[in-house]
Order: sequence, then C-alpha cells, then structure tokens
Amino acid sequence: MRLRVRDRWQETDRIFTTEFGAPLHPDTLSSWFSAFVKAHSDKLPPISLHSLRHTNATLMIASGVPITTVSKRLGHADTTTTGKIYAHAIRSADEAAAETLENILVPTLNRNAG
Repeated sequence: MRLRVRDRWQETDRIFTTEFGAPLHPDTLSSWFSAFVKAHSDKLPPISLHSLRHTNATLMIASGVPITTVSKRLGHADTTTTGKIYAHAIRSADEAAAETLENILVPTLNRNAG
C-alpha cells in the first residue's frame, strides 16, 4: 500500500493501519474479527481478539518463556500483573517442570511404571 499511495502514506509502528498507514481504530479490527468469526462459526469457536491474547500468553508460559519476556510482550508495566492474570498457566508450567526434573533424577521409577 505504501508504494501505491506514495507521499500520502503515514508512517507508524502499527501492524494494522488504514489504507494510508494511519493507525486503525481498535474497534475497527475488533468488529472485523467478530464478523469473521461469526461468518465462519461452523469452523471456529466463539473467540475474541482478547481471547487470542490470553492464548498467546498461556502458550508462551507453557513453553517455558520467562515471565519477564511474556510480561514485556503483553505490555504489562510489572511482572506482578502478568503473574496474577496467568497464575493458572504458571502453576501448570511449574508442575510440568517438576515432572521433568523427576524424570531426570529418578528415571528408573518412571520406566518401571509403564
């Protein structure tokens, strides 16, 4: 689009913009996404953009991404905020880490169990 509109392009750091590069109003994207999900309700669950944000954060935590990195990517000013919101994911990741450590330290117990 930038090449097409040339000098009328407005440079921003946004991913979603108007046809001239200006920031897109958040409601525009939310409305579009909601309509898209509704139009494809036979293939998609009823989700919102905010649901995708939570899924993204939860997947990062479950994959072992440091909470400081997750917090920064979410735009939280403090990791405490991230910790409170995603406590369930942190607990699950901690349980998985404990199980992994147990498998490393006591491999014979887990081999005999199967």
